[in-house]
Amino acid sequence: MEHDTPRRDGANGGALPALSDDLLNGAKAIAQFMYGEATITAQRRVYHAAEHLGMPTFRIGKTICSRRSTILRWIEEQERRSSAA
Repeated sequence: MEHDTPRRDGANGGALPALSDDLLNGAKAIAQFMYGEATITAQRRVYHAAEHLGMPTFRIGKTICSRRSTILRWIEEQERRSSAA
């Protein structure tokens, strides 16, 4: 017998996505998402963006993390600011 854990309903009545679908755990995962590669250089770019450019990140222990959705919103905001200037 198969047991599926139901997802909670969100405010709009739709099922909430799993956190694991949105979480990027580590510079390697963030670099792969943002730059399409997880090289050391791409990982350093992640740390640079977080420390100097305001890319939204947080830490779980010592590991840098972010959410895909938050990074996409941050990039959209950068685009809006750039086109408004």
